[in-house]
Amino acid sequence: MTQDEADRHEETAFDYLLKRYHWNIITTPQYALIDGVAYIGREITHIIEFKSRNESWDTMMHYGTYLISWDKIQNGMTMAKMMRVPFILIVYLVDSQMVLGTEIATEDGELAIPDIEVKETQTQRSIEGGSVIRKNAYIDLIHFYRL
Repeated sequence: MTQDEADRHEETAFDYLLKRYHWNIITTPQYALIDGVAYIGREITHIIEFKSRNESWDTMMHYGTYLISWDKIQNGMTMAKMMRVPFILIVYLVDSQMVLGTEIATEDGELAIPDIEVKETQTQRSIEGGSVIRKNAYIDLIHFYRL
């Protein structure tokens, strides 16, 4: 997936969230530690991490978990605590045209999911490719909601 494609998928998902939940979402620059914040009116409601995947729900179910870097979770937890709002992960599954979400951290910056498995694995470095070994978190799909 190219960055332009990812940006289009992000726009599609954010437009849906605006219509469904009245969330306006402001994104951060490309290499910021979080992807953005959601707000309603003049109040920030969530810290956002957004991902789009060229996958279907069935493919995701085959894996049983969703992988996200542990650093992203820690950064989101810190921001949630600092801003006193929950940190959520939003995933757009392109092949199913489905928006999923889960709360990763509470407004206190504490993990909202007790059974996240963290282990060091080799994964794709970024949307541009490459590989890297880093700590990754595996979130069981039972924690996701279809938004």
